[in-house]
Order: sequence, then structure tokens, then C-alpha cells
Amino acid sequence: MSTFVSLFAGVGGFDLGLERSGHTCVGQVEIDKHAQKILKKKWPNVPLHDDVTTAVEWAKEINLIGKVDIVCGGFPCQDVSVAGKRAGAGTGTRSGLFWDAIRFAQEVKAKTILLENVPGLLSSNQGRDFGTVLTTLADAGYSHIEWRILDSQYFGVPQRRRRVFIVGSVTDRSANPIFIERQSSGRNTSESEQARQNIASGVARSFTSSSFAGYKEGSGTLRANGGDLGGGSETLLVAFKPEIIKG
Repeated sequence: MSTFVSLFAGVGGFDLGLERSGHTCVGQVEIDKHAQKILKKKWPNVPLHDDVTTAVEWAKEINLIGKVDIVCGGFPCQDVSVAGKRAGAGTGTRSGLFWDAIRFAQEVKAKTILLENVPGLLSSNQGRDFGTVLTTLADAGYSHIEWRILDSQYFGVPQRRRRVFIVGSVTDRSANPIFIERQSSGRNTSESEQARQNIASGVARSFTSSSFAGYKEGSGTLRANGGDLGGGSETLLVAFKPEIIKG
């Protein structure tokens, strides 16, 4: 049974999805007071912290170091949202929380990090911001990375809400990629098959920072140097199989 800590927890979208998949929540971080009330009601026995920037110290205080398998969260999207000013990773004022999330995952020794953001992250700053997110993950030790845009309308939600999901792992998952689209998702089966082929063909590649702009899906073991960041959004509930995502 794998454990997880939810950063930028909101009202617990990631938390509910991961718990329904068999994972155990051992910590939540959320700054919004109204969201905290919901988290406390739904997860009364889970430790709750209010600030990602001090979450490492909190994790040490409650003895979470080495006891977290997955760190998940949708980091703030204001700086890279298509609807915003597109300040980008280098100049956005809130996107620095991404670095705190990466630091937290490293400090608690999580094997997997699961991130979510708006699709605008892929094209922000001509793709450089997304490239920085990926190379930062690789430099932090999460060198096997998969990403894909998922739409809530194909997961039983009566609403179109597209989000990009990113999974970074310390172990190579190229033989068992996570983001393979189910043929029963409601889309055209030939389109689904092509999507699977596209992801499979990407498994063996090592991407460089000039490759990211325009990509909607991909995976690979990244070899690059670090840089800047970007993005975030509301959480789309997606369930992952425990045997796939745990380290």
C-alpha cells in the first residue's frame, strides 16, 4: 500500500482519486481557509499544513521523511494560463511554489511526483517553461517522465476540462507507461490506437529542451540541465492503478 502527500490540496480532488485507487493519504498542504474546512471534515485524521514553503519543516516535525511514496498537486496556474497575461515561468510571481513542491518531494524521499496544470503550460514562453519543468524534475532525480492532456468529459464528468498531467519517477517505467488511453474512453478507437502508438514510440527517446513546444503527450528518460518553471490549476479527478504508480 503506497502513501502520498497532497500539495495545493484544494478540496481534495487528487486525494479522493488516489485513495479510491488504494493509496493512503498521510499529509495535506493547503493555504485556503475554506478549503481547509472541507479537508478537515473529509480527512479528520490526516495531518494538515497551511504553507507549501514551510512544508519540509512540517514533514520533519511529524516524521514523514522516508515514509511518502507519492507527492501530488496542481501548482498555481496564474503565470502560464492561456487566460492570463502569460508572464511565463521566469517572471511569474506565484510559480515559485513549484520549486517548493519539488524540494518537498526530494526531502521526503518520494519515489513518484504527480503534477497537474493547464494545457497552456505546454506552450508558455514558446514551450521553454514546460521544458524547464521537465528538466527540473530530471535534475531532482525524477528522470523518467510522462505527460498527457486529459479531458474530464472522458472520465464520467459532464464538463469539458482539459488539463495536462505529469508523472515523474525515480525508476524507469518505459516498459509499463501510465498514460495509455483506454479503448473504451468514448473516443474514436482508431484515434485511441494512434494515441497509444504515439506514446509507445516516445518511450525510448531522450528529449531535449527544444523538443517540448507543441507536445500533448510523451514519455522518456530525460537528460538535461535545470532551469525555470511555470503553471497550475484546479484538480481533475483521475484514478491510477496502485501497482502502476507506486515505486
